[in-house]
Amino acid sequence: MMNRLHLLVWLLVIGLACASNQKLTEPPPRRTYNREAMRHMINGTIEDLIGEPKNALVEYHQAAEIDSSSSGIYLALAENYYFLEEYNSSIRMARKALLRDAQNIQALELLAASYEKLRQFQNAARAYEQMIKLDPEDVEILYSLTSIQIIIKEFDKAVTTYRQLVRSGLEDPEYRLRIGHLFFQNRAFSQAGVVYQDVSKSNPDFEAAYLALAALSKAQKDTTGAIRIYQAALEKQAHFEEVKAELRILLERSKRFDEAILVFKKLVERDSTNLGDKLQVGQYHFLKGDTLAAVGCFKSVIAAHPQSERGYLALGAVQRAQRDSAGAMQTYEAAIAINPMFLDSRRRLRDLYAAQGRWDAAIALYDPLKENDSTYVGAHLEIANLLMQKGDTLQAISLCEELEKSNGDDWRVPVTLGRLLMVNDQPAAAHPRFDRALQLRNDLSLIWVLRGVNLIQLDSLEAAKQNFLSARPLFAQDPEVNYYLGIISTRLKQNSEAIAYLEKARELDANNLQTLLTLATLYDEAGEYGKSLALYQTLYQATPENPVILNNYAYHLAVTGQNLPQAREMVIEALALDPDNAAYWDTLGWVLFQMKDYEGARENILKSIELSADSAEVLEHLGDVYRQVGDPERAQKYYRQALDLDPSRRQVKVKLQQLDNGQGFTPEKP
Repeated sequence: MMNRLHLLVWLLVIGLACASNQKLTEPPPRRTYNREAMRHMINGTIEDLIGEPKNALVEYHQAAEIDSSSSGIYLALAENYYFLEEYNSSIRMARKALLRDAQNIQALELLAASYEKLRQFQNAARAYEQMIKLDPEDVEILYSLTSIQIIIKEFDKAVTTYRQLVRSGLEDPEYRLRIGHLFFQNRAFSQAGVVYQDVSKSNPDFEAAYLALAALSKAQKDTTGAIRIYQAALEKQAHFEEVKAELRILLERSKRFDEAILVFKKLVERDSTNLGDKLQVGQYHFLKGDTLAAVGCFKSVIAAHPQSERGYLALGAVQRAQRDSAGAMQTYEAAIAINPMFLDSRRRLRDLYAAQGRWDAAIALYDPLKENDSTYVGAHLEIANLLMQKGDTLQAISLCEELEKSNGDDWRVPVTLGRLLMVNDQPAAAHPRFDRALQLRNDLSLIWVLRGVNLIQLDSLEAAKQNFLSARPLFAQDPEVNYYLGIISTRLKQNSEAIAYLEKARELDANNLQTLLTLATLYDEAGEYGKSLALYQTLYQATPENPVILNNYAYHLAVTGQNLPQAREMVIEALALDPDNAAYWDTLGWVLFQMKDYEGARENILKSIELSADSAEVLEHLGDVYRQVGDPERAQKYYRQALDLDPSRRQVKVKLQQLDNGQGFTPEKP
């Protein structure tokens, strides 16, 4: 718009700015103009050019005071107000320009644009309609008018304007499709269909038109219609890959496998070189339950395309699904024999060997690649990982240390070596490896996470927290980063921070059981039992046989005094799964304590202490039992042992003081 303004101003300067935009059939009469008004216009134009629109407004207003008959002056004012986002003022000035020149299309354009900014779409539409009367072939104006008419629900008018737009020369199918999408978004489905059909007929090779038509059918719950549209599209162009993908989804969801097989068989008949379509036929046979046909199909693909790995992978996947490990091994072995660089087949064969404990066979798979330039480092690292799984961690470390000397600049080497050292309880030796890996590659969350966990192993909690805080801006959507920040904050007794981080981790990964468990524990400690109960219920529904969940849920119920018989059954089930877990015996004891079975509580808590005597909480529980049954000396003994382990337990100090004052004990309810 500014360019138009400058053109109009300078036309005015040289005396050519007429009061009308009509074409002239003869030279216009010479127009007189006010020199003082012209001076202000020139000054305003200069202010515009140097980026001072407010100063320009002052000059233009002074020009208007001197010469109120010029539409060009009011047009300049309207444009500057628009530029300054003062749309109501822009509308007033544009109207003044139109009073002096009713056919000033630039003033109408500013008027329509300002109405749009103020979301006065009815008024904008009327302005565009006036513009079309002046220039009925202007594609930009027609496009804007069509869009506005759709927004104000004048759908039939919009279709008429759209057709005028096409006649005026809008050929680009993308732009035409956008109009259809705007109809679609406003649920004007029949009008959207008119546009989509029009685009598909005039551009039969334009895949997006068929996708749009099918989307329209799906929006109206017409799955069969959408399938017909996709099939019709593929009859015209067999290479429409997005159409194929959408068609596959619909056919699979509706389990129309016979129909799917026919569709893709026809595609194969039309193009026998399309490997993807051939594989899809086999996949549908498998989904249908006809494994024999699927196997036959994949074998024929392998015979026709022996240099493509996809056929071997598909056949191997079916064999593995049928638990035919021997057959799958033969398939992957055949693939590797054809092409040693079929690395996915090699990895799947490795997994099968590993599942059978055939570590040497798995390792031997990578021996031929050790000297291959493209796989040198990867092959050695695969061997190292297999050695670790085999249990030969020292040999794996030795292999990586040698690799570090020759290929230490490959980030995978220090990462793998650091991980092996961590597994082998050498966290101090692992630390510089993760630092080195981070120097080489800081854009992988895996390295930051391993480095942070390593620092936790070293008990460098502040450094670990800083590591994850540095990683957080780089990996804003990584739940692990937030999870470990929560764990570290918990250990630093920064529980409110821990909850915030863990809630973020939960938002990013709602199904992570460890995150939910830790959050539930923190909410218990904070006394927010409603939140912790909801989490335990979610966890229990997800994995009702998980002993940790059973124990923690039971302990929550014991602490809150709710559903104690259910809590007892839960912890008994947890103990059946893990009978040597000291924490579970303590939970059972505390549940029985709440049920007033003090002898049962004493026996089970003593069992917990026999298994592990390093928990201040368990010792405190035993002290509570003895205090409740009237044995203050033993109660004092276990309270003092609890304080020796954790001097920060203030409630234990209070209990000791109460015993000194001869007070009994009643368990507190939350």
